[in-house]
This record gives sequence, structure tokens and C-alpha cells, in this order.
Amino acid sequence: MEIRIPFNPHLSMKNCQSRAILAQFAEFRLLTAGQIRILFRVSVFQKQIGEEAMHLGIVRRRWIGTSALALALSGYSPAQAQGAPAGADSAEPVNDIVVTGSRIARDGASAPTPVTVIGADYMAQRAQTNVADTLNELPSFRPAQTPAGSSNRSQVAGSNFVDLRGLGSARTLTLIDGKRFVPSAGTGQIDLNNIPSILIDRTEVVTGGASASYGSDAVAGVVNLVLKKDFTGIQGEMQYGQSQKDDANEYRAALLVGGSLLDDRLHLMAAGEFYSNDGVGDQYTRDWGRKRPGLVVNPVAGATPTRVITNNVHDSRMTDGGLITSGLTWGSLTGTVDPRLIQFSADGTPAPFTVGQSAGSQLMIGGDGDSYFYRGFALLPRMERKIGYGRIAYDVSDSLRIFGDFSYSDSQVNGQSANAYNYGNLTLSADNAYLPASVRSAMVANGLSTVSFGRWSGDIGQVKSDISTKTLRTVVGIEGSLGADWTFDGYYEYGRTRYTALLTSSRQPALFRQALDAVVNPATGNIVCRIALTNPSTACQPFNPFGVGNFDADSVDYFTGTQVLKQTTEENVVSANIQGSVLQLPAGPLKVAFGAEYRTEKANSMSDAASQASLWEYGNPKPLNGSYNVKEAYGEINVPVLRDAPFARSLDLSGAFRYTDYSTSGGVQTWKVGAEWQVADFLRFRATRSRDIRAPNIAELFTPSVLGPNTLRDPQTGASYFVNGITSGNANLKPEKADTLTAGVILTPDSHIRLAVDYFDIKINDAISTLALQSIIDRCYNGETALCAQVVRNSSNVITDVTNRYINIASLKNRGIDIEFSYRLPLDEISSLPGTLSFRNFATHTIKYTTSDGLVTTRLDGQAVNTVASVPSWVVNTNLSYEVGRFQMLAQGRFISAGKYDNAYVEGVNINDNSIPSRFYVNLSAQYKLLDSDLGNVEIFAVINNLMDKDPPLVPVYGVGATNFAYYDVIGRSGKVGVRFKF
Repeated sequence: MEIRIPFNPHLSMKNCQSRAILAQFAEFRLLTAGQIRILFRVSVFQKQIGEEAMHLGIVRRRWIGTSALALALSGYSPAQAQGAPAGADSAEPVNDIVVTGSRIARDGASAPTPVTVIGADYMAQRAQTNVADTLNELPSFRPAQTPAGSSNRSQVAGSNFVDLRGLGSARTLTLIDGKRFVPSAGTGQIDLNNIPSILIDRTEVVTGGASASYGSDAVAGVVNLVLKKDFTGIQGEMQYGQSQKDDANEYRAALLVGGSLLDDRLHLMAAGEFYSNDGVGDQYTRDWGRKRPGLVVNPVAGATPTRVITNNVHDSRMTDGGLITSGLTWGSLTGTVDPRLIQFSADGTPAPFTVGQSAGSQLMIGGDGDSYFYRGFALLPRMERKIGYGRIAYDVSDSLRIFGDFSYSDSQVNGQSANAYNYGNLTLSADNAYLPASVRSAMVANGLSTVSFGRWSGDIGQVKSDISTKTLRTVVGIEGSLGADWTFDGYYEYGRTRYTALLTSSRQPALFRQALDAVVNPATGNIVCRIALTNPSTACQPFNPFGVGNFDADSVDYFTGTQVLKQTTEENVVSANIQGSVLQLPAGPLKVAFGAEYRTEKANSMSDAASQASLWEYGNPKPLNGSYNVKEAYGEINVPVLRDAPFARSLDLSGAFRYTDYSTSGGVQTWKVGAEWQVADFLRFRATRSRDIRAPNIAELFTPSVLGPNTLRDPQTGASYFVNGITSGNANLKPEKADTLTAGVILTPDSHIRLAVDYFDIKINDAISTLALQSIIDRCYNGETALCAQVVRNSSNVITDVTNRYINIASLKNRGIDIEFSYRLPLDEISSLPGTLSFRNFATHTIKYTTSDGLVTTRLDGQAVNTVASVPSWVVNTNLSYEVGRFQMLAQGRFISAGKYDNAYVEGVNINDNSIPSRFYVNLSAQYKLLDSDLGNVEIFAVINNLMDKDPPLVPVYGVGATNFAYYDVIGRSGKVGVRFKF
């Protein structure tokens, strides 16, 4: 990706350190907001027609310094490139300019690694309440872990993790001002809900491996959130939004204040932000959800197709009031040959149940009953977050600054998870005290002591997840100049996240079966649990399962409760960096950068006793205690090879090397080499080759052993029996290793057009993953001796235990192309019309994406099913804006290409329809400045998302949802209005 450079019209000679410094940049070509080439002169700025794309960073006045990661121009945004006033949202004046893109500040050429920059103006145009929402609109990101995509995931509901290339959020390194941020969980990801949007000046994305420059986890790339610095004045925002269905009601208010004291040497900033969203109900609140979409497996052996995607899918073996699934029919009850099953109405009386087509063990097409599983699964959870931030910086001298950042966030999420249910796997005895007399008589008449029973137990209370995340972060540091062009920075960071997850109305199956087995006590005539006949001291209370809500509340209290997980994650980081020129070569200065970092990560958690014993129906979090430390050192070099030579306006080579020593896995090396070749004004090539790593996180290393019975087949004997399955972390894990290649070309044929095309190829080996227990047994039997250590047999050669631990066994390969095309046209160049029309298009084409568990390779590109990290073949984001005077309008189109439900399926054989249609979403936004003066501005804005109210395509996966939440909009048409001001 490329960026365009806006020129700040407020830049003047007094903002520069000196005329001498300005003269150093006399021949640097910069792009203004109007895409007009500027040649810096000692005393004047001369406008010329043309264009040059450069990755630039801003250094503060009085001293030259770089952050740990300053990837591109401060204050740049696509909105500015499309016509927003350059510098309008700049938090500080543009002063000295240095080229970045790595840890080296280089004069002249762009970095060889693709960089995309999204500025605050773009977030404002889209009225985004979270920077993750902005990033997930870029085609290179897979928006898998968002509030809409995680509302039914009990322990991560409402989270916002970013995921480049669909390789997993743990493989995208997220930084704040180039510095580490405390993880939100033991899995190492950063929840962007903790970052105040009003503070973000720009977001920089390196779409390529960058571990050598920035450390572990930068396998897919780096996301760096650059916060505003030295802000002076007051800035605020207020907005309200809701969907067309009068839900998803959201409220946001934010305020930023700042100023300077002590002759402009002491800089103070403070910010606060509040956000609330009332959430959205389940899929039945939407027209597409009420069609009851689903995937039904054909129950007839050998029949084709084996799967059918269709609407009007019902549950075949449970109802709200209960369903007898085997043993009796309605004919048995009525003395006829009626084959219908027996269900129970809301009042508990028997009624016939008609079975639909293709009825299997869970689902059927049509028939009685309903589609129960997705009932109550919120499309968007309720959320509330409060964030506070403060910054103090003091210029000790013109070449030294000390600073401190302090932030605290409190995020509350209320989601919903699956209710308690049973697909015909319950047993009812003929002497059940609540069984209607007619049913009991039919059982006796047919010689039945028991029948099978299914029930959707939504009436015992919706299972809800209440998640609280409180994050504290403190950073203190120094930065400055050592003379000439040598700069340095160093910092210490401490972060702590306290996470609490409560899963209320959870059911314990063993206790539920005790309460369900209700009989009449012959001694007293009272209805009691059968267990009470032999254990009078039991707390068991009998439960009436027939009908809806016909039970005593005490019985529900007996078998339901709250799962509890409390976890504290801590991070300590000490880092130091230095860079500058060491030698003047004919083509320019040879520059180097080097530094070191020490980091500790620690997580400990506790859970309730029932979870530790795995008594709940699902969830059952376990205590976790683990820590590790990392020591690392790196070096970078940039070598200018040619300047103003034939066929080479410039040629630069670069390299980086990092040695990292993990306390858990030992030392590992990462490296990167790159080249940037400016052939002519209109043509530039770039390429990078790197070795990158991801270290195992605390959860993968230290998850404790959890024992659970599983029915598994022994390939040696062919017998199936219960085997203890042991899931656990693995302290012997090694870092994943990735080889990344990026190569691109940038074309700028005239002042209005630019095209950047970049190829990427990422190969991850020794990826950390787990295998299915049966797969471990089978693969050991077939000769993979490394897995045999996880299978334990007794003296009789019978399998007793199988350990399913994280291991370095998987691999991932992803290659594709990123495309950025931009066009900008002041209308007065071709007509008498006022204003400026701008077009910017991002596209990512995934050529091939595969994952392998060491035996089976699965292709993920062009696949829509959402049980794995699938990615569409094409994702395109197009922005068309028009600006005139105080008014600006943006039309955005987002395209997701058509694909297959599952690449492994053959249409007509494995599934009736394996095609998933494309989707094109249209979003509109407009903003108008009521006040625009030297004192400040006041602006009103409005946004409409999913203007055409497009429903998501049908991509049902049982237990996950009726569509792919990562890519398709499930909320429908929605809008936002608000006001923002700055003085």
C-alpha cells in the first residue's frame, strides 16, 4: 500500500528549527491535500504539478526524535487525500520531516515494506466509535473477532481484536505509539475497546512480516496506533446511532483538552471517552433470521446430496414444552396408527408432533416445533466502556524531552450464550411424578419403563455472559537528539488487565437429571427427587419438564448457577532505541538503528469450584498461572546505492536483524532484507524478504490439564470405548517461524492518478495448534511416532489416556495481491463546477490460502463457511468523496466476492448448493461545518450504513450462526448523527 502526503498550509519559517534545517529538504517532493507537488525552498514554497508518494514522519520542534514505530506521515488520512483540508486536524504544527517506514529515519525514499495509513479524518467521516471498526473496513483485515462476531462466545463477547490476512489475531502485532500494550487475556491479543478514539491521530498498518524490526507476533504485520501529542485547545464529540429496527442504540461522548506552560516547555493533555450500545436481539429480530435458515444433513445413508442448505429448518428432537422422541407415538396414546410423536403444550398437556422432511438427530425441514438453538443468541451484545487518559511531557532542553502517559479503561459487556437444551438424550421413567396420566398409561400398556425425551429449556433463564475488563497502563520515557541527525528514545511500560467473566444461569447436567427424575415419596405422598428416597439430606428439588414454566423456581436454583473466571494479566517493558547516520556515501548517508528490549508477561486466574471439576454444561474455565520473560536486541541498516543514475533515480537497500531470547523456548533469530528502486518519476519498485516469528502465548504454554471422558475408536482392535481425554498447554512449545515475501510496483502517470500493486506470500511453519483426540490415535497408529507419546496404554494394551496439548505441528500459507488505486480531480479543471471529487480504492485478492495439520491440507480462500479462518477471494473497499466549501460527502462501497460454502464439497454430491453469492454494501456520510474560523470549528455529521439494507447470504453452521459474521452485515440499515467541535 501507498500513502499520500498532505501539506500543512500553516507551516511557516518560524515553525522550523532553522533555515538551515529547512534547506536540507530543499529538493524533497511532498504531496499536498490537493495532490500538488511542493518543492521546499529556503524562503518560499513553489507549487508545481506532479505527484510523489513518500512515507514520512513528523518530529517535534526543538529536537529530532522518532517513536519506536513511526511508519508514516503524522496527520495524514484518506479523507485529506480526498479533499479534507490539510492539517485541519493536526495536533501540532508540521516541522522537520524525516522519512520512516522502519526504525530508521531516512531522507528521500519510501520504505520497501507496504504501509497503509488511516488518519483521524477518515474515522470522523465514518463516525467510527472504535479504531477496530475502521481497520476492519480495509480488505487486508479479516474482521473475525468483533462485537457482532463474538456476542455468543461467552468469554470474549464484545471484544475487538484485529486480524491481518485471516492468519489469526495473535499473529498481528498491535502497538500504541510504537510501544507494547498490555494484553487483554492470556492469549496475548490487544482489545482495541481500551483505546480512546478521540486520541488517535492516525493508524499505521505494515502489511508484511516485521518481526526483525518490531518483535514477536508481527507475522502478518503491524498495527500501530499513533496518539495525538502536544494538543492545545479543546476538542469534543457527541453522537447517537441506531438501526432501522430501533435497536443497536449507541451513545458516544468524548472530550480532549490540552495546553502548554512554562514557556511552552510543559505540555499537558487529558481525555475521556464514554460509549454505550444497547445491543441487538437474536436473529429472529431480522427478516432473514425469521426464515429459519439452516443446513440439514440427509439422514438416508448413501443418498445425495448429503447436506441441504434451506430455509424453514426446525429442531427435530426438542420443543419448548418437551418432546418424547422414542418409545411412544401419538397413535400409542390415542389407540390409532398415527405415527406422529408426542409433544407437550405450554400447559403441559400432550399434543401430536409432526416430523418434517429429512429429519435427523437434530434438524429437519418443516414440521412442527421451531428453530431453537439460535433463539437468544444476540447479534450484538450490550456494551459500555469508559476510558480516561492523561499525558505530561516536559522539554528539558531543545534536545531532550521526558514524558509520561497514563490510561485507564473500564469495559462492560453483557452477551448471551446458548440456553440449556437436550436433543432427545434425556430419559423419563414411567413413574415420573409429573408425567400426564394418559402418557403413563400408554407406557404401561406398551411395556415401556422409560422413554427418550428432548427439551429446549429456555424457560429456566437465558444464559448470559457478563464480562468486565479493567485495564491500567503507565508509560514513562525520554526522547531526544544526540547531535547531527542522531536521535534516541527509551521507555518503561507497566500494564495490568483485570478481567472478570460471569456466565449466569449455567446448568449442571448431572444435577438437572437428578431434579428431572421426580417421583412420589410413598411415605409422605410428596413429589421429591428420586435421590431423596435414599439420601434425605440432599438439596435436590424436583423439576417439572412438561410445558413451559410449570416448575418450582427452587428446582432451577438447584441445578443452575454462575460460572466465574477472574484473570489478571501484567506486562512490564523496558526499551531503548537509537538511530542516525554513520557514513556519507556518494548516494547519500548510510544510516543505522539499533536497540534492546526486556519484557515480562504474566497471567494468573481463578475459577469457581464447579468449573474446575468440569460440572457445567459448557465453558468450565480453569485456573491459569504462568509467566515468561523476553530479552532481545536488534539492528537495522539502510544503504543508499544509487542516486540520479540512468534508470535509477534512486536505489536503496535495507536490512534488519533481531536476536530474541525467551525464558521458555530459548533464542531465536529474525531478519529482513529489502530494496526500493525509483526508476523514474512515474515508476517505483519495492521488495522485502523476511523471517518472522510468533512466540507461544501464556495460554498455549500454561493451560492446565483438563480431564474429560471421550468415546474413541482404537484402530488396533477396532473397538470403541471411553478414554480419558486430557487437554493442556505445553511448556516445550517453540516459536512459530514464518517466511514472508512482499514485492510491489507504484505507478504515478500524472498528478491525479496513482496505482500501487503489492504481492505477498506468507508461509508459517511449526504453527501452534491442537489435534482432535481421535486424530492423535489414528496418526500414531499410522506411523507418526512423535504423537505416540500422547497416547497411553495399560498392560492390556487398552488406551486409557490421550493427551491433546498444543504442539508445533500446523502450517499456514497465504499469498495474494493488495491493490490501491486513487484518483483526484478538482472540478474547476474540467468545468465551471466548484469542489473536488476524489476516488480511492483498496482491494485484496487472496490467490491461495491453505492450512495443514501435518496430514490434511484445507484450502480456505474463496470459502464462506465460518468454522475456520476462511477468507473471500476478493474484498474491495471503494471511497468516493465530494468536497465543496464547508460541506463534504463520502460514499463508500464494500464488496465481498462470491464463493463456495466449503471448498471440499462437490455440489450435488456433498451439498445441494455450494455457491455463496457476493455482497455489495453502500454506506453514505456527510458533514457540514456550522462554524469554521480561526478560533475553531463546529461540525455536524450524519452516516447511513448498509443503505440498501442488504441481508447477509445464507452460510449456516450449526452452533455458530446462520451466516458468516466476519464479513456480512447482520444488523441491517443503520444511522448515526452527531456534532464535533474543536477550539
